[in-house]
Amino acid sequence: MSSTQSDRPVNTRLLLSGAVLTGVGGTLAAAGLACVSAAVIGAGRRWQQRTEMTPAQLARHAYGAAQTARSAGLGAWRDPLPAGAAPSIPRQTSTDGAGVPVS
Repeated sequence: MSSTQSDRPVNTRLLLSGAVLTGVGGTLAAAGLACVSAAVIGAGRRWQQRTEMTPAQLARHAYGAAQTARSAGLGAWRDPLPAGAAPSIPRQTSTDGAGVPVS
């Protein structure tokens, strides 16, 4: 019994073409991801160098800002304002001694 093109349940030529195209697409996607990652890392390094702070100071500053935002969010969630009341937003400064307001 000979096997003809119509007897096969799967078109192997089409399957092979799809596999090759998927491999090429994956390779192109990986190359694009590498380029984007390099650009983002380079921009992050340049930004950090312009801040004139060490990475530890930047981390403390960001941590202080996150704690302030967390406290504000928890306070707003636990004690919602009565209808018609205007919110009062206190100004806080950073804990790294720079005297820059945390926003």
